[in-house]
Amino acid sequence: MKTRYRIKAALLSVLLVATAFAADERPARPQEFKHRVTGLFQPDRVEDLGRLVALLPEVKLVSVDFKSAEAIFSYDAAKLGVGKPENALENLDTLVRNASRSTFGIKPLSATPRERLTPVEINVYGLDCKACAMVAYEAVAKIDGVEQATASFKEGRVIAWIDGTKTRRDSLVEALKKAHVEIPAKP
Repeated sequence: MKTRYRIKAALLSVLLVATAFAADERPARPQEFKHRVTGLFQPDRVEDLGRLVALLPEVKLVSVDFKSAEAIFSYDAAKLGVGKPENALENLDTLVRNASRSTFGIKPLSATPRERLTPVEINVYGLDCKACAMVAYEAVAKIDGVEQATASFKEGRVIAWIDGTKTRRDSLVEALKKAHVEIPAKP
């Protein structure tokens, strides 16, 4: 009889502990977060981003603003941050970079207000496909002070929105030339 009592007591203890843990575990509550997206260098990349995020578990793409290269994502920061919500952005960036083979990335929103950025337009030659446009985009987008950039092989131009206190047009042109992007001589 004592053994049976001990077994029942042990089962009751396990049940109580399991119930306590279940009460502490709250269901995942995805929230919406706005982030900057790198790799949105032409409008059709919005669809590419949508297809990519659809493959990621626990992450939903709510909306994309191509003009500002920002997107709203829905996810549970604690879950994505593996218990540390402050790591969620970094983990989302890693997921997106790995899934896209580094053609997309996630960054915090720009600290520089849009109205303080200067658009710099550079005409280019030799961009005859999306991959070539991406090379031109990446050449300028990685420069400190470039908050957003686009590159269009159809229009033959690169546009970068820059913080003039950190970079200037000459730096963009130099980076494009190093990437073997042809720039027409000024008339």
